[in-house]
Amino acid sequence: MWQSRRFTCRMKPRGDLDTILSPERSSIDDPPEDCCAKLRIGAHTSMTLSELLSPSVRRGLRFLHENQLPYGEFRTYASPSIDLDVAFFDSSVFVTTFVLYSIAGVDSPCTTTMTNKATSFLTDEMRGPGLFRYYTSKNIRSIGFDLDDTACASVVLRRISPFVVRDRNVETFIENRDEAGRFYTWVGDSALENDVDSVVNANVVLYLGDRDETKSACRYLIDTIRSGCESDSHRYYLDDTTLYYAVSRAYAHGTSSLSGARDAIIERVLLLGKDDGSFGDELATACAVCSLANFGYDGLTRLKDALRYLEGRQRADGSWRRVAMFQQPGMYYGSEELTTALCLEALTHVAAM
Repeated sequence: MWQSRRFTCRMKPRGDLDTILSPERSSIDDPPEDCCAKLRIGAHTSMTLSELLSPSVRRGLRFLHENQLPYGEFRTYASPSIDLDVAFFDSSVFVTTFVLYSIAGVDSPCTTTMTNKATSFLTDEMRGPGLFRYYTSKNIRSIGFDLDDTACASVVLRRISPFVVRDRNVETFIENRDEAGRFYTWVGDSALENDVDSVVNANVVLYLGDRDETKSACRYLIDTIRSGCESDSHRYYLDDTTLYYAVSRAYAHGTSSLSGARDAIIERVLLLGKDDGSFGDELATACAVCSLANFGYDGLTRLKDALRYLEGRQRADGSWRRVAMFQQPGMYYGSEELTTALCLEALTHVAAM
């Protein structure tokens, strides 16, 4: 499935925010009153940018805008070391889907620009009946179609440009399940050597929602979490908080069948809490906060402690450090863009409470 890789290091280009925004909107740190963007968290919250966006969120948005590649991709880095201290750009659709999802609630000029570019990028990478591969067409490596990338890309495209995918790939998802009704990772012939990953199943359920064909996957996710078998259930992801996050966002988007995992996830996440307000590293903390918020946890004091931790870990350029989120044998993946997007999602969740 995965192939051995050779990497080359590339420098990060920086965008020019002032070429995108008009003079009246040249700073997202100080938006004019008549042009205030809105932040929408959930179905019923709508508040102005000045009311909800902290300086940390504004700096994070600026970092993402300035580091998005000209054709719309947000970078993925690969490294043989889990700390990603020596890492190399590895063009992929995956991180871009997470960034788009995390910033979708912030309606501002720079977010609109990033979203439009990223949407064009994902649309260009789509093949056949709405399918996606992990590697992009710009990468020298190639790999088969998979349900994880396809689900994550389809979720954001359906939200932004619903006519791009138009549910053309739903049949492919339904056809790629095991005897127990759980979703495979790989599409088609790859299923002969396929695997079932809990985070992949949660991402698929996020896309497909509650339907007869997802009942078994939802039950599998609930049983896995309730029985404390999370760590043995995901092959491609490094931390259980990623599973909690994936299940929680599927639930928050209307997959009520996952409600049986709510109490167990809240309990497990809270047990991860540390004295400094974190739930682990920056990425794990962001996933934990989003999980709690998506399940309606109302312990605002605990969430604000995590917010202060995240704000304290933000770097001068507005980013949060590169943390590995997923893996293959001998290689780890993450990026500042990925961590930053999830931290922004966490901060805006808490701000909206």
